[in-house]
Amino acid sequence: MTSPLDRLFLLQEVLLEVHQKTERRDKTPDHLVHIEAAYRDSRRQREAAGVVLSQAEERKKTLDSEVEDLNEQLKKYQQQLQSVKTSREYSALLNEIDGIKREVRTREDELLSLDETVAGSSTELDRRDEEFPAEEAGYEEQMKEWRAEQAVLDAEIAQANARAKTLRAELEPRLLKTFEQIRHKRAGVAVARVDMVGPQTAACSACHVRLRPQLLSDLRLSKETVFCESCKRILYWIP
Repeated sequence: MTSPLDRLFLLQEVLLEVHQKTERRDKTPDHLVHIEAAYRDSRRQREAAGVVLSQAEERKKTLDSEVEDLNEQLKKYQQQLQSVKTSREYSALLNEIDGIKREVRTREDELLSLDETVAGSSTELDRRDEEFPAEEAGYEEQMKEWRAEQAVLDAEIAQANARAKTLRAELEPRLLKTFEQIRHKRAGVAVARVDMVGPQTAACSACHVRLRPQLLSDLRLSKETVFCESCKRILYWIP
């Protein structure tokens, strides 16, 4: 029957396996890095062309609406010219009309520029939409073996996580809490084996500091948790 420390050490091994395999799964192999970078750049440029086109078309709608409102306002002022009674009122209305005409011209100039932007972005997006499926298919073909390896790693990670869940359920909560606190502070290694470096001399396998003879004796005889006096990890003695 395994002891709590046996299960704790096994849990640590499983969690380290999960960490290592997760890092491996998430890191693109060096020989595929440039392929992935080129694909991501192509996708980014395609998306950027779509964003530019969408923003330009949205801005055109806004300007068209503003020009329409300004022209309606211009008509009202022009109608009011016929009913003004003083030269002062007439002059004020003309100033208002001139101001509105300037606003209309400004928006119409921007609309002309946007027409060019829309035409260019539309052409660019059409070209990229036409080319992208072939680029994506080529990318996936070159990544096929890596995708298969990732799928295997996913399955192994899931199995390891299930094993870790079972082991956690078998451990006393207080011991598990101590383990987790140390693990997060010590790069995933909370339990350190005790290595015999001489006939009666032992050391912590994590920090390599030698244990006091009394601590080694306590470790051999005690059923309590014993910690390394140097790195504060839980010491694991294998007779």
